[in-house]
Amino acid sequence: MSKVDDISTAFEALGNTLKSVAKVLLQSRRCDVGAEARPENDSIIIMGNGPSLSDTIATYGDVLRTHTTLAVNYAANAEEFFDLKPRYYVMVDPAFFDPNPGENLKRLRETFAKRVDWPMTIFVPAVNRGSFDLQGNPNVTVRTINSVGLEGFGWFERMAYGRRWGTPRPRNVLIPSIMVAIWLGFKKIYLVGADHSWMRTLEVNEQNEVVSVQPHFYKDNESARKWNAAIFKTVRLHEVVHSYYVAFKAYFSIKKFADSKNVMIYNSTPGSFIDAFPRKSLADLPVG
Repeated sequence: MSKVDDISTAFEALGNTLKSVAKVLLQSRRCDVGAEARPENDSIIIMGNGPSLSDTIATYGDVLRTHTTLAVNYAANAEEFFDLKPRYYVMVDPAFFDPNPGENLKRLRETFAKRVDWPMTIFVPAVNRGSFDLQGNPNVTVRTINSVGLEGFGWFERMAYGRRWGTPRPRNVLIPSIMVAIWLGFKKIYLVGADHSWMRTLEVNEQNEVVSVQPHFYKDNESARKWNAAIFKTVRLHEVVHSYYVAFKAYFSIKKFADSKNVMIYNSTPGSFIDAFPRKSLADLPVG
């Protein structure tokens, strides 16, 4: 790398740090996520909603039921949710806190409020806590995080993430979910259902509209498909590709932070596009 490149990189890091400091001051709030008492080498399995999760459940269902798990987004609308009984749940997209919820969101909220009959903690952004009411389900605890996207110099990122001011830019829910697992004190984190293989489905049709299928392990209903299509009608290909760049880059920021905390993150998703973490099968985890 030339001196010009070094100077350019330094100025970019400085600019990102200054922007992130402003975001902390304006957007970060006091949150209540923190390390919990647990065995030193306790592990957690984070379940993304990618299509491979179906095969993982079929093959390693006993492992998922034995170990602590974390689910995300609309997983609670799938019947498998009630079999796996995740201990933790993460939602950060503003759509989940819409005061005028659609069919899928109403169903999700009803599940949390009435059907969860095991201890479960839901993590939501601190800025959205006031708009998230579970109608008093004693089995569900709601805790808060800062999902503010922060980046900059390495020392700043380590400090900001360590103090829970924010996360690497949260272009998808898996990014803050991994951070939650680290903040909770887990030293071994396994990722399943983290396919991130969106580029295989990316197209541009004859009307110059970006088309991208976003498959999940559960079957999306017509409402979800229309919602996804509406989002992609409003964006251009370069914006979509840049969003992918931001997401995959964020995993390397997480890797650096995890290394500083002696946390191991393993990608246990067959065919995953995430290249930041070493691969390791769930077959290596004990049952019972």
